[in-house]
Amino acid sequence: MDQKRSFEALRSSRHPMMEASPHLLYREKTDRIMQLVVLALMPSIFASIVFFGIRSLLLYVIAVGTCLLAEFLWFKLRRHTLPKDYSAVVTGVLLAMSLPASVPLWYPALGGVIGIVIAKEVFGGIGRNLLNPALTGRAVLRLIFVTEMSANVQPRPFFSTGGLDVVSSATPLMEAKAGESLSSGQILDSLTGLIAGKNAETTAILLLLGGIFLLYKKVITWHIPLCMIGTIVVVSFFFGKGDPTIVFANVFGGATMLGAFFMATDYSTSPTTPKGEIIYGICCGLLLVAWRQFSSMPEGMTFILLIMNCFVPLIDHLIIPRAYGVEKQ
Repeated sequence: MDQKRSFEALRSSRHPMMEASPHLLYREKTDRIMQLVVLALMPSIFASIVFFGIRSLLLYVIAVGTCLLAEFLWFKLRRHTLPKDYSAVVTGVLLAMSLPASVPLWYPALGGVIGIVIAKEVFGGIGRNLLNPALTGRAVLRLIFVTEMSANVQPRPFFSTGGLDVVSSATPLMEAKAGESLSSGQILDSLTGLIAGKNAETTAILLLLGGIFLLYKKVITWHIPLCMIGTIVVVSFFFGKGDPTIVFANVFGGATMLGAFFMATDYSTSPTTPKGEIIYGICCGLLLVAWRQFSSMPEGMTFILLIMNCFVPLIDHLIIPRAYGVEKQ
């Protein structure tokens, strides 16, 4: 009895030796991680508002507001405590970043509800969802409203409340698909974001800097983005017959930077081991270039990431090492 009481006293004192594994030297809380992700995206968010004006700002406000409201109502109906992890904010921001600035303003609201309720909460909430919520919301919108979601909007160099110009001219990514080399002006515009495209996908250099910031802060690891971008370089070099401008278009065009650093690395929908992340990143790169080369759509980041999300459980099952001492069946 005395021995039992001693054990209970030791356990109640939360002695380090009695803590459950894993024994980490530090722990990052989810809310802190989400705050760092939003901070890394802020330069791109600001640039998109400068380029696309008040419409861009409204997309962010509506998408984030809808995601927060949808999550609040879901937990209210279920009489559960609302988590303060900022994950709904990240979902709203990423959704708004991937939409054309010209879409009707109820699009981000619909996409936000689909992402939070259908893709996230129905599966049990953060950490249990199979599909990335922001990508799921965008994919549904893309499949239903093909014309509006396929629009490429011409950026404006100054803040403007006027109308937006939806252009029909080929983007650098479209020209690369056709095997045409890019001019020096197109390369520079691709880096600075002064090309027609979606809300914040065009600010490639700012997204790259944001991704480097997340790597520096150890919010993400190098395995997925580096393997994904490296694979895109190798495969697009092959399809482009060695033309470096075509490689450039595939790396800095479309949603490559946004997808590689901010969407493919989502904790809930990516593998849990470094080896699994390497396989995941390589497969994402292969699928993306193949989609761009052979499909009718020049950009396929949304769909290839959702496809790979579905394979994450299989990758984890094959890669995660068997526990020591367990016999092989």
